[in-house]
Amino acid sequence: MNINVSKLTKAVLSQLEAKQRDVLENRYGLSDGAVKTLAEIGEKYHITRERVRQIESVAIKEVLKNKDSVEMADFVSLVKNHLKNVGGVRRDVLLLSDLKLMIADPNSPHLGNKVRFLLETAGEPRLVSEDNNFYAYWHLGEDEKRKAQDFSNKLVKLMDKQRGTVVSHQNIDSVLSEATKPHNFKDLVALNYVSLSKQFHINHYGDFGLASWPEVNPKNMKDWAYSVLKKQNKPLHFGEITKFINKVCDNKIAHPQTVHNELIKDERFVLVGRGTYGLKEFGIMPGTAKEVLANLIKQHGPLSPKELISLVLKERVFKKNTILINLQNRKHFKRLEDGKYATLV
Repeated sequence: MNINVSKLTKAVLSQLEAKQRDVLENRYGLSDGAVKTLAEIGEKYHITRERVRQIESVAIKEVLKNKDSVEMADFVSLVKNHLKNVGGVRRDVLLLSDLKLMIADPNSPHLGNKVRFLLETAGEPRLVSEDNNFYAYWHLGEDEKRKAQDFSNKLVKLMDKQRGTVVSHQNIDSVLSEATKPHNFKDLVALNYVSLSKQFHINHYGDFGLASWPEVNPKNMKDWAYSVLKKQNKPLHFGEITKFINKVCDNKIAHPQTVHNELIKDERFVLVGRGTYGLKEFGIMPGTAKEVLANLIKQHGPLSPKELISLVLKERVFKKNTILINLQNRKHFKRLEDGKYATLV
């Protein structure tokens, strides 16, 4: 359709008195993009906020008298048909992006404000304001709104059962398909539903998960380091971790010493040796060389120095001499007659 949003907005406003028109232009930021409060408009006219509200209410009623005009009806029909094709809902900013491909004046100044003004005064579709769980979005009715929210809640529970298991961008479709049962929405609709919720996030690697997971949505340096190690799935030197963090961030936020200090303080990380850290969840044995030796002997029984060196080096990066020197600690280890070592702690 060859719909010009700016011309339509001007036509809708032209039927109003000057003050009514000015109030709506300021309330919706139609002229300069700045959405003004009732109080700000009241100061301009030296009237109360309530009086401004009354003027606004009367002005909208006047606009509604002509909501069935051909131009307005065509625009509303365009938006409603588009919403039907994507599941009956659409995030506010995404709907605006979609409409830029469907109207005659996609580069009009303050286009988003004009679109919201036209749709809100037309009374359909409906706009849901942003809250803690959802971004602002438009919907065709309560049924569509409920389906979107139910899908989001179901997917959160499904992801939470796999806590910490991020989904690569190649496998998002399979997760969404599981969440859509028994409705079997098209993937486009499922992805659209996901876009409404603040509980999901796609990280810098393109992996999908819950926004509360540090590997998906890092909020501090410790989380960034955790995200890197989780993705690389192996221990790394703190210098390498720093390089990975800076590689995926637009601004170089990480410094080696800062990263090192954070790794030392956080129990999620294990010092493997010589500045190399892994994640505790990797199954890496924590502790000093003495503690690692004691744990291995407890697990396997008395062991020879050769056996201990082999087992320790599978767990950690220690020098062989460090292992042998620790074995000489008579308060903690005892050499048996067959040359093997037992622990005394």
